[in-house]
Amino acid sequence: MRHSQNTTLILLTITATLLTTLLVASLLHNEPAYAAAASSKSGDYILAAGSFNAESDFIYVLDIASDKLNIYFANVNTNAIVLGDSVDLTKAFGTAGR
Repeated sequence: MRHSQNTTLILLTITATLLTTLLVASLLHNEPAYAAAASSKSGDYILAAGSFNAESDFIYVLDIASDKLNIYFANVNTNAIVLGDSVDLTKAFGTAGR
């Protein structure tokens, strides 16, 4: 009976030590997690969200009818959504995207 109690105590101690080490490691690791929402399609438009870094989020709008990709971002100074860039996909890839 004494042997099984010692084994249980040793296993619990090892488990507690491992969990404490993982907790401390997760608290010291402060890299941000980035995620993007899945794209959405409606009619001739495909929307996708993305980010460049921790302070820059973008909305990508693919206009299938006109073969253009528009990139929008939030301007925090004016509280507006601003067109950042527009790419003509026919010029960029040489052919229409169909």
